Amino acid sequence: MGELSSHTQSVEPQPHSVRKLAVVATVISGVAVLGCIALTVWNYNLNTKVNTLTIANASLNKTTQALAKQQNDTEALLQRVRLAANLSSISHQLEQTSVVTDDFVLEKVTFDVAENGTLQGVLLNVNNQPNIGFGGAYQGYGKYNMASATLTKKAEEVINIAMKEYGTSDKLPVWDKNTKVEMTVQNYPLGKREGGTFKLTGQQ
Repeated sequence: MGELSSHTQSVEPQPHSVRKLAVVATVISGVAVLGCIALTVWNYNLNTKVNTLTIANASLNKTTQALAKQQNDTEALLQRVRLAANLSSISHQLEQTSVVTDDFVLEKVTFDVAENGTLQGVLLNVNNQPNIGFGGAYQGYGKYNMASATLTKKAEEVINIAMKEYGTSDKLPVWDKNTKVEMTVQNYPLGKREGGTFKLTGQQ
């Protein structure tokens, strides 16, 4: 038998196929690079927009807070104006002969109101009726020629009538027996009621 000779054949890559693969790889690499660049730019723009929105939101919050404070201040001012108008109205009502006794006539009422709207005190300035005026029991400068108990009772009568006429209303601060009330006669001190008890000036 004759010997068979074997031949090993090597297949060399075709130059055309290599070039094609190289081009494809280059294109893919280029696309990847462009994609990375585009993603970086998009991310930068997104961060810029987020920062802009954050700054705008902070500015909006400050504006909102400023407007809220302005609204609260305006409302507080309006409440004070309404309270002043209501007190002026009741003062006018009390002074227009609605507080009169056999001995005194209320001439002027002044309300002392705290910042929070509560009534801290009331000042009542009265004049004498003719029966106890000069030539009667009144001696001038807030002094009377009568028993202290009698004068105290007459003064308390004026205070109680004024307080009753003042009444109770959600438009006015509370005036009750514990509210401090000072009373003057022709602007001279007569006495003061504190804690529900009236004392003449000479007894304080």
